[in-house]
Amino acid sequence: MKESDIIHEAGRYWVCKVQNAYTVYRSGITHSTPDSSYRPDPDGLSIAIARANYLNKVKP
Repeated sequence: MKESDIIHEAGRYWVCKVQNAYTVYRSGITHSTPDSSYRPDPDGLSIAIARANYLNKVKP
């Protein structure tokens, strides 16, 4: 995975295209943890972005 694979960032959460999915990650001190993955189509991307934005608003 490269930094150029990051599609969207919202605070500590970010969306990346990984293999055949869009995955939402949470940044940590030493590594990032995946939260959820969605289909590799436009709907999956919009859901992943919405999920990252939502998590950024409700979790510190």
